[in-house]
Amino acid sequence: MRSVLAYVSTGTESLTTKMDRSRFADLGKVVAYMDKKTQKEEQRRSAQNHVEASRSEQNSKHKRTSITLNILIILMSLAIVGVLWLVFFLTAEDSADKVETKPKTEQTQKANETKKDDSKAKDTEKPKEQTTETSDDPNVSEVITKDWKAVGTEQKGDHVNSYEMDSEDWEEKVNAFSEATGIDNGDMTIWYVGRGDEPATQSIGTVSTKSDPDKAFRVYITWVDGAGWQPTKVEVLKTNDKRN
Repeated sequence: MRSVLAYVSTGTESLTTKMDRSRFADLGKVVAYMDKKTQKEEQRRSAQNHVEASRSEQNSKHKRTSITLNILIILMSLAIVGVLWLVFFLTAEDSADKVETKPKTEQTQKANETKKDDSKAKDTEKPKEQTTETSDDPNVSEVITKDWKAVGTEQKGDHVNSYEMDSEDWEEKVNAFSEATGIDNGDMTIWYVGRGDEPATQSIGTVSTKSDPDKAFRVYITWVDGAGWQPTKVEVLKTNDKRN
């Protein structure tokens, strides 16, 4: 009986031991499973955190890129506006200068044209350059010819070649002598006045300055109807042949 009880007790203890061992093994498996599950959960969370961090970093980079692009767009817009304003301002200024300069230019051109016309008129009115020649007359040092103008006249009707000193014709003769020699009427000494080759329309006079009577000029003048006496030739005398 005791042997049976001992066997049963031994079997029971053996069974209990096996059951305990089985329980411990199952518990170990559960613990190992839980550890694996925990590790997987941590890995999943770590991966998820990493993904979220990457997304956050990408979003941050995207935001920075967007801000930079917006700033560049604003700067480019301001630069374009500045350039357009500068071009408009310079164009408007140039247009104003052209508008102001154009009338001045036209006025200047008109003034220049007027001056040219006046110069042409003066050139037309200006006598030709005088020429100097020699003479066969031994008492003539040189002969001066020039396109002198007639001195004008106040005489009316038919002209009469007069040698009376108080006549109007005589006074106009003196004006012609002055025009040809450059001697003023008040400073002129008239040594001789006579008829020329054409007595009715030509006269010859010998004159000098009052201060230098030896420097005399023989002046040839011709009457032009409506215009008066016109000098045609001046002979510079070596000696005043009418003084003695």
